[in-house]
Amino acid sequence: MLLNLDPAPRREMISLTPLIDIVFILLLFFMLTSSFSRWQQIELLTPSLSSDSQTPIIRVLKLESNQGNVSFEGQMLLSQDANKLAALIKQEPKATYVITVSKGIHTQAVVTLLDNLKQAGAYQVSLAGVLP
Repeated sequence: MLLNLDPAPRREMISLTPLIDIVFILLLFFMLTSSFSRWQQIELLTPSLSSDSQTPIIRVLKLESNQGNVSFEGQMLLSQDANKLAALIKQEPKATYVITVSKGIHTQAVVTLLDNLKQAGAYQVSLAGVLP
């Protein structure tokens, strides 16, 4: 009687080298095809301590709607009335203008108001919290 003493077939090992190559190729592909958004910032002047003994003038503007309607001392300034806003700032250009915002106002409306105030000649602009 003959015995069959052939060794059992060896199981082939899976090579990880091609897998690592594919991962690096995918990583390179996604790095090269991704796009990055450019961030922009708005320059705001911060108040500084001065030797002036004058009491600072503070004007509070309340942003009422996303269309840019602003109320100031009970007077409503519509977004189309850029001349009224410019006239208000010409009265006191060195005053500090504080912007308060109603709930639900978009950030773009606040940024637009900041731009309008700066173009009208406002020297110091500050943001206050959201009003209830």
